[in-house]
Amino acid sequence: MDARKNPRTKTSFQVTFISKANGVSQNRTIADISQSGLFVNALSGAKLNDHYRVLFRRPGQVESIQLTAQVTRINHRGTALTFRQLDPQESRFLSELTNPNWDGKDLLEGVIKHGILENTTNFADCMRLTSLLSSDYRFTSRGESIN
Repeated sequence: MDARKNPRTKTSFQVTFISKANGVSQNRTIADISQSGLFVNALSGAKLNDHYRVLFRRPGQVESIQLTAQVTRINHRGTALTFRQLDPQESRFLSELTNPNWDGKDLLEGVIKHGILENTTNFADCMRLTSLLSSDYRFTSRGESIN
C-alpha cells in the first residue's frame, strides 16, 4: 500500500525542469502535485536521485517560483519527484496552489484560482473549467458543499 503524507491534486499545467547536473531545461506538463512532490509523465533523461530545479509560473504573471526536487521514482507512466528544503514561502505557494481558497460563489474568481491547475490554453479548455467549477469544484476535498 502506498501511504502518502500529503494528498495529490490532479492537474495539467506546464512547469520547467532544469537539471542540476547538466543545466538542460525541459518544459513538461505535470500530472499531479502535492505539498511534498509532483509527478510528470515524460521527463527525458531522468535517473533515480537526480536533482532538478522546478520553475513554476502562474498564467498571466511574470513572477515565478523555483523549487528544488529530487527524482524518487521512475516507472513506465513517468517520473515522481520530491521537493527538497522548502522554506515557508515555498510551502505557502504549494498550499495555495494545491488547495485554492475559493468560497464557490463568484465563478470568475474560481476560474482564476483553479485555472493554474488546469491546462487552459484555449477557449474550449476555459469553458470546460467553467463547467467543472459550476459543479464538481463546488465540493471541497472533504466532500462538504461550499454553496
